[in-house]
Amino acid sequence: MKPSAKVIAGVVCAVVVVGLAAMTVPAFAPLGTVASVAAGLRSSLESTPSDATTPSASAPADPYGPPEGYVDVGNGTWIPGGGFGDCAESAYIHMGSQDGQDFTASLFGKLVDTGVREFAAGTPAFADDGRIATYTVAPGDVPTAIGDRFCIWNGMSLTTLNGIPGSTAIQPGQVLVLDPAAVPGFVFDYPYAR
Repeated sequence: MKPSAKVIAGVVCAVVVVGLAAMTVPAFAPLGTVASVAAGLRSSLESTPSDATTPSASAPADPYGPPEGYVDVGNGTWIPGGGFGDCAESAYIHMGSQDGQDFTASLFGKLVDTGVREFAAGTPAFADDGRIATYTVAPGDVPTAIGDRFCIWNGMSLTTLNGIPGSTAIQPGQVLVLDPAAVPGFVFDYPYAR
């Protein structure tokens, strides 16, 4: 004989009620032990020396800040601190739009040329103030290697920064913007907003 829907619903309700009751037991069980816990805490506080040499507890970590070992590069983005490869610190390219405004691009951190390498043998150009501004692509160059050379954590973003869709290869002789603020008149053309 099959159980009816009412029987099944009744059993399910009973299981839920028993489960909820079981969850409340731990909350009420220690009420009898509150006095003993308070007494133990009071006695441990009284036995702790209060001189200036006693180390105080460190402040808890900011739950909204970067995790240990990471640095905040702005706009809610954290990257590992300390750089990578030959880089003492990392730079980061941020691209985005807020509240339906035009897309913008900016560089956080400082670009450092760690030297010519395989897949990043092109030539950098500098702004009037000495900052690395652009890069002329050499044959065989790829965005990630260019990013590594200039300590850009998200080097693959160089194509997007320069209005190039991700599936399009960079070409020898092409001039890529590395630092938007160092290039007068640079206008970010987000390739995926077209």
